[in-house]
Amino acid sequence: MGFIAASWPRSRYLLEPDLLDCVNAYFRAGKNSPADRHNRVSLMNTAPADAAVCGALIGVADSLLFATNSEQRIMSLFEVSFGTHDSRMSWFRFFARHQGTCSQQLREILKPLVKATPATVDRFVPRGPGFAPHHIPAFLEQDWHDRFIRPASIPLDQRIVRRCAAIQLVCRAAHCDTHEAALLLGIPIDKIPAGIDDERFWIGARDAPTDFRIAMTELGLHVGEHRDRLPDYQRRRDFLRNWVLPPNDWREVTAQLPRTIGKQPILDDRKRQVASIFIWTRVTGGEHLFAPRPLEHDQPHHIRQAWAARRPTTWHQLAGRSDPGPHYATLRRLLGEYADDLAEEIDADALPANWHTRPR
Repeated sequence: MGFIAASWPRSRYLLEPDLLDCVNAYFRAGKNSPADRHNRVSLMNTAPADAAVCGALIGVADSLLFATNSEQRIMSLFEVSFGTHDSRMSWFRFFARHQGTCSQQLREILKPLVKATPATVDRFVPRGPGFAPHHIPAFLEQDWHDRFIRPASIPLDQRIVRRCAAIQLVCRAAHCDTHEAALLLGIPIDKIPAGIDDERFWIGARDAPTDFRIAMTELGLHVGEHRDRLPDYQRRRDFLRNWVLPPNDWREVTAQLPRTIGKQPILDDRKRQVASIFIWTRVTGGEHLFAPRPLEHDQPHHIRQAWAARRPTTWHQLAGRSDPGPHYATLRRLLGEYADDLAEEIDADALPANWHTRPR
C-alpha cells in the first residue's frame, strides 16, 4: 500500500474504474493539506481511515503480491515512486519503519533494494521501456502507426492494429496482461481481439507476428525518448469519463456556425452527443466507438435505437469526410478548438472544483 501511495497517480491504472474517484479524492485531499511537505511520508505510512479507499488499496496490494509477475510489477512501482535521491531516502526510512510487518514474499522481492544504499540502489532497479501507461493514448496515434507499423504491412484492419498496439504498449509499461491494459485504456474486454498473443490471430501471415513485435519495440523506444513531450492521457481519460459537452458551451459553439440557405441544420441533443464524442477522442486519444454517451444512455429505448442508427452517418460527416460542407467543416474546426482548450486546462489542472457536476 505504501508503494501504491508513493507512486500515485502513476499507479491509478491498477484500480477498477468505480473505485478511482474515491481513491483519487483521498490523495488529492492529502496533497492539498497544510502539511504538504510531509504528505508523501504520511500517505505512505498511514492507512486511509475511509473504508472504501483502504479496501481499494488493500485489494490492489493483494493483486500485486499474488500476480505471476509480482516482482516486475512491484519493482516498476519502485522506479516511478523513488526516482530521485531525496525520494530514495524516503524509501529507506519507509522500509526501516515497516520491515517487521512485511511478508516473506515481499522481503524476497525487495531484498536487493534493502541491501543497497541510496547511492547504489539505481543499479538494482530493472529498467522498463522508458515510458509509463499514462503516456499511451487508447487508440494509437495515426502518426505512430504510419511511421512504425504501416511499413510492416500487417494483414489486419488498421483500426484493430492501432487498438492492439496501444494495449501492447501498456502491457510493456505496466507489466500487466491484455485485460488489465484494456481496462486502463477504457477498452471493453469483449473488444480485445481474441488470440491477440496467438499467431493464428494474424490470419496465417507467417512473418506478421515477428514484424509486429519488431515494430512495437521500435515504437516503444520512440515513445520512451519523447515521453516528456507527451500528455498524461490517463489523467485526461479520468476527467472525461461519462462526460458530455455542457449545453451552454454547445450553444456558444453553434452560435458561430454559418447560416445556410433553406432548411437549417438540426442542432439537437443527438448532435451534441456526437460533438461530445469528437471532443473526447481529440482530448483523450481514444477510439470513438468507446467514447462515453451519457446523453444517449438517458434516453428511452426507442430513442437510443434511433440515435444509434444515425450516429455513424453524423460521425462520418463530422470526422470522416475530407470535404464536408460548410456546416460540418466549421463545426469540426470549432470543436477542435474547444478540445484543444479543454486539454490544456486538464493538463494544467485549471478546471474548477465543480467541473464534473456541470449540467448535461
